[in-house]
Amino acid sequence: MEREDVCPLCRNKLLLVDYELVCKSCGYVIQNDPGPSQTVLKKYSLKTDLLTQSELGSYIGTVDFNSKGICSLNIREGGSSIRYLKVISDYGLKSQRSNEENYCMRILSRICDKLELPETVLVQALQLSQALLDIRDKVKSITIPAICLYSLIVACKKLHVNKVNTKNLMNVFKAYGYRINLSSLIKISTEVSVPMVPKSSEDYLPVTIPAIVTHPIVKDKLMKYYMSPTEYERKLYRSAVSILSRIDKCKRGGHNPYALAATSIYAGEMALSKMEKRRPLFSQHIVSESVEVAEYTIREQYGEFFREALLSFLSQISY
Repeated sequence: MEREDVCPLCRNKLLLVDYELVCKSCGYVIQNDPGPSQTVLKKYSLKTDLLTQSELGSYIGTVDFNSKGICSLNIREGGSSIRYLKVISDYGLKSQRSNEENYCMRILSRICDKLELPETVLVQALQLSQALLDIRDKVKSITIPAICLYSLIVACKKLHVNKVNTKNLMNVFKAYGYRINLSSLIKISTEVSVPMVPKSSEDYLPVTIPAIVTHPIVKDKLMKYYMSPTEYERKLYRSAVSILSRIDKCKRGGHNPYALAATSIYAGEMALSKMEKRRPLFSQHIVSESVEVAEYTIREQYGEFFREALLSFLSQISY
């Protein structure tokens, strides 16, 4: 039987199953009453003080011993069952805040395992998520998955983990069925004192350069001019950083730093090809395929910023 109530964790509809309201999306269980009904308590000899003293996962029913001294659970036919008592043990003895924290931990653990993020990121994100749960009392539209996503983004930036960006994280959350809007992230950032500090373009170079160098077309051309890909990556990194340093930071404002990093790598390869008197190893199209940045964005940014910076860089180098 479907009810119009919504889950306090994910805001989806609830289903009435036996004695509890269960979220059909995340599985969160909400009891209609603060505890089991008096009929159930009386029938199965369960006392309220026993409920408050029992540990999570422990059996809270009665125990019988047969003639051989073997223990057996005393569950008779009726409206209750072992499954129902297990539900009480799992959910009835915990507060709503405890359920929310456990839900955050499950989400963050799944995402970190999927992306193979360091354990320090998981610990930092868990601490941030617990601090952010208080804002749900002020802004009801913020869901727990949105809090987990915001916590992961901030944790990755604080710990300088550059292997993922906001777009990658959102795609993984969506793949796991968590629906998150950018407006939720904006609301969280305005309500909390934990700002989402943007990364610089230089921070993304250690991630974007290997993605381009491992492209099949680039790998084939690379072996003709260099002994190893590592040698080329170091040269490309230095040239990209040098070109980025010639672009005023005020001009970078309003542009995606990840896209600027991709364009700087293309400009760095153009500089190396001029210095080494060879053809470029990759084009704007290959950069776009490797780092998932639109080709027209790279083309526009190169014409707006990087062509002038490239000429300035080459004018100071004798080649």
